Amino acid sequence: MSQVIWNADIDVYNPQVIPLSVARSIAKCLDIQDLIAFSQVSKNTYKAVKDPHLWISKLKLMSVWDTAFIPEKGSPFNAKQFLSENFHNSLTCFDTIAKSPKLAQMQVILIHKCLQSYYIDLRSNKPYEKLKIFKDFTTPIEQAKIFQNLLNFNNIDLDNESHELIRDKIMSILEMFENALLRELEIHFDIEDYSKTKEFVSILLSLGNEQTVIDFFLQKTIFDNEQESEVFNVQLFDHESFFHDDTADDGTTVIWKLNLQAFENFTLDLAKTFNNEAAIIDLVFPEDTPMMYKVSEELISNQLMELIMILISTSKKKGCYLILVPTLYNYLINNFVSKLKPSSNVGESYLQLVRELIDMSYESFAVEYVREEGQTFKSFTTSVIQRWQNSINEREQQTVQNILKNVRVENKNDFLSSFKKVFTIGVGNTSGSNTGDESGNNGEEDENYSEIVAKTKILAENIKSLNKIFSIETSMEILNEAKICLHRLSSFKEFSIAGIRAEIYSGMQDIFISLIESVGNEHVKLGFEKALEYLNTYKPRDLRDIATAEAAVGTTSVAGSNSESALTDQDPLVLFSELINMADLIIQMIDIFYKEEFINTNIVKIENSILNPSLQHKKKFEGIVDTYVADGLNIGIDLLMDQVENIFNVYLSDEDYNPSSSSTVVIGPTDAAQRVIRVLDENIDLLVGCTDKSIVEVFQKEISERFFQLIVKTLKKSTISVNGAMNLISDLNLYHDFIVEHIRSNKKLVIPLYQALKKVGSIYLISGQDSKAIGKLVSDLSKFNGIFGQEEIYEFVQRRQDWLLIKRHVEKVIYGLSLVDCSIV
Repeated sequence: MSQVIWNADIDVYNPQVIPLSVARSIAKCLDIQDLIAFSQVSKNTYKAVKDPHLWISKLKLMSVWDTAFIPEKGSPFNAKQFLSENFHNSLTCFDTIAKSPKLAQMQVILIHKCLQSYYIDLRSNKPYEKLKIFKDFTTPIEQAKIFQNLLNFNNIDLDNESHELIRDKIMSILEMFENALLRELEIHFDIEDYSKTKEFVSILLSLGNEQTVIDFFLQKTIFDNEQESEVFNVQLFDHESFFHDDTADDGTTVIWKLNLQAFENFTLDLAKTFNNEAAIIDLVFPEDTPMMYKVSEELISNQLMELIMILISTSKKKGCYLILVPTLYNYLINNFVSKLKPSSNVGESYLQLVRELIDMSYESFAVEYVREEGQTFKSFTTSVIQRWQNSINEREQQTVQNILKNVRVENKNDFLSSFKKVFTIGVGNTSGSNTGDESGNNGEEDENYSEIVAKTKILAENIKSLNKIFSIETSMEILNEAKICLHRLSSFKEFSIAGIRAEIYSGMQDIFISLIESVGNEHVKLGFEKALEYLNTYKPRDLRDIATAEAAVGTTSVAGSNSESALTDQDPLVLFSELINMADLIIQMIDIFYKEEFINTNIVKIENSILNPSLQHKKKFEGIVDTYVADGLNIGIDLLMDQVENIFNVYLSDEDYNPSSSSTVVIGPTDAAQRVIRVLDENIDLLVGCTDKSIVEVFQKEISERFFQLIVKTLKKSTISVNGAMNLISDLNLYHDFIVEHIRSNKKLVIPLYQALKKVGSIYLISGQDSKAIGKLVSDLSKFNGIFGQEEIYEFVQRRQDWLLIKRHVEKVIYGLSLVDCSIV
């Protein structure tokens, strides 16, 4: 120990003798007793020793300054009373420290007074059992406290030799002391004396042995606990009990399903284990020691996860992996966590803590599952679509075979070879379909017809199958599977790890996008393409020419003689409208599915077309359908107009508008007009109520305008007499009334067309003797609503039966002169 040598010659009042800075440097190197003596050397040494920073530094070295309390300003604080009450006991001298610079010196001196005797005793060579601390402090709590205080006091021992010697001695004693405490802790824990156990735990924690205590408790409660080792023992874990076999109807195929009772029992055992641990920990550990967290972490991250890996591996072998992963997670999060009792050691966050531990451990399983769910769904949709397509192909092939097997062998010089040029449809485009219609094999074994008629029959069968190209049932099967997949994925949508929630959301989006791809592109889109191919291939006019030609040469069989009627009986537009209805129904199904599974479940919280890929794909699919609908309707309208024109050609006779003198004239619409209206009536309202209003409007407007053009065309090649004019006017009135009744929009664009036609009918009603009236009517273009020009009206008037007789007189009214009035100059 350093000694201060007194020199009588020192002028203690001379500040130059020991400068203050030197005095402060010296003071830092002196222990408590020397500091007291040093303060009496001179005025500067006194100032150096009295410096509060010196004593605060010692309190900091003893690790008590930062945790000291700050006396409240303005409140009564008796420093003398505070010091006398808190610094008279060696065990409690560190318990209450005031963070006051004025009191720092006195607090250090009093701590020194309380502990110095025990500290000096440790420097002696006495045996441990004869040390003063073991005589004055007999309980483990007191002994632990004094040892901890002496360790803190050792930090201000500035004598290196003494500091190291005493510190080593204290640490050696503490090691033996802690071992003794652990033995006592184990004894009392084993006999379930948790009150004593808590006491020894508190002592060890006070000595800074938190990890030692945690390791001890984990060993005793998890690794050495027979009851808990049975729950988590891999060798005893009956993973097969979580599955049961369900033999299929064929008696051979084994389908494995989950035994939900086993999951229920498993989670009950888990909860019981955790609740037992929590109850013991609450009796033994203080709240500031995270024992239950450590136990939960070990049980979940290591013990439980090993069992989960076994279950997942087994489920893959038994083919029920996609069901097990979300089911097991649901049981852990809902059944297990909900059955946990509160833990004081963890507090209110206990359940959330356990859930987060489960999620962290389950993270890799969830990522793998999401990826596998998406891939499996894609494989499923591919197989379903392929199965449907195979059934279509098989029925098409069967229909073709049933028709072609009855084709007779034809001579190379067969008269029908001359009609090959007429038959404009390639063989590659006539691979027809008979999607379940058994008429493809209806008594055809007794028929015998030519190859070209067979082809017409194949075309007819293709048209028949227009409304059976894609399937509501197939779409529904895919939608149901998608719903199951989404419900499984939704088990993880509240996952506590944000990255996994993003994976789940992306996986759900992928399922819906795969649904759109399969139902939309691979089913509906391909179906529409085939339907358009059928419609484009179907040429009723050419086929009628072929059937007529065969009948003319007398080679038409029973089948051949009916080929024309078989073709004309099919209404492609009606069948295509049924296809549109199916497509619209599928779109509605997908839309309902999207709202129920994405919007109503808050998977999509903000429906933004840019940030929401599902909505983008849905709208794209709807747009594709609209395009195919428009293309198909355009072709269908062509076929409809072809059918209408054919009715005019076949059923509108010359005498309908130009009856002979011997004919009995029956006033009213012609048979042709009535047939045409029946056909139009079957088609014009096909789309009403089954698709967008705008499409209906365009469809009806197009039919109206095309029908108008066809009427004009028919008029321009007809011969119309005054006697037949009433029939024509009846027809035109019928057309006009039909359009007025069915057109609900675009009336201003369509109705004037038919009103103008009625005015045209008036041209033929005027007697030829009144040519002047005819001329005036023809000249007054305002009467025709501006629909027809002068040249076109002139074409109409030329169709009068008496035109050659009245021509000169009418033209004179129209032009003001006739050819006989002109002369060449």
